[in-house]
Amino acid sequence: MKVAPTYSILLAEDDESNAELLIRHLERYNFDVDHVVDGVAAEIKLRKIRYDLILTDNRMPKLSGLDLLERIPDMNRMTPIIFLTVSNEKETIIQAAHNKKLVAYLLKPIDTHVLIEKICQALGIQTNSLIDKKEYPFEILPFTHTDKGVGVGIELKGCPYGKSIEKLVQEIAFFLKELPSLRSILIKVNPEFFYFKSGTQLLSSLKDRLAIKYEISKEDITIQTEH
Repeated sequence: MKVAPTYSILLAEDDESNAELLIRHLERYNFDVDHVVDGVAAEIKLRKIRYDLILTDNRMPKLSGLDLLERIPDMNRMTPIIFLTVSNEKETIIQAAHNKKLVAYLLKPIDTHVLIEKICQALGIQTNSLIDKKEYPFEILPFTHTDKGVGVGIELKGCPYGKSIEKLVQEIAFFLKELPSLRSILIKVNPEFFYFKSGTQLLSSLKDRLAIKYEISKEDITIQTEH
């Protein structure tokens, strides 16, 4: 199986619709995006968390992207920066270019394919090394097991990209209702599941919710992973 690290990105963008589009596209791949809506919030994040890359808009409340470039905390002093701006901000682009960690700028509206290329260049990786989560469609498959008496087993195959914990529980519950009454549940999780952001936390929450829904002990729910 193809294994790749997850890269952390801070996105500073005050336009929620633009941010949502960028996050959806980036998190399709193995990027973990932290989003803030102004420069001050970005600076606070940069003082607490070390990121692999910074994407910043220029026109933001409280602190502009240009001012943020001059206030990058030491923890992220070496973090590469990609500047997002509009075509009529040529003077701003020239000023931003003096920052040594600025590796690229992109004009809005953002071409997401070019963005991915620029990010990969900044991180020193090849675009073909990225994990495309859409290549691992999520499936729930049945099997039987007798480890704890009468029980059912399900296999979580692929990556639940774009699914919330509520949606995942709903899908599993719908699947389980077609199976015999159960005393225990064995859940096998394929490695691709962990391409999903916070996959480990999601499984823990899933176990709690299934125990409540089916009125069985959490000890009667076994999760097997290869992660």
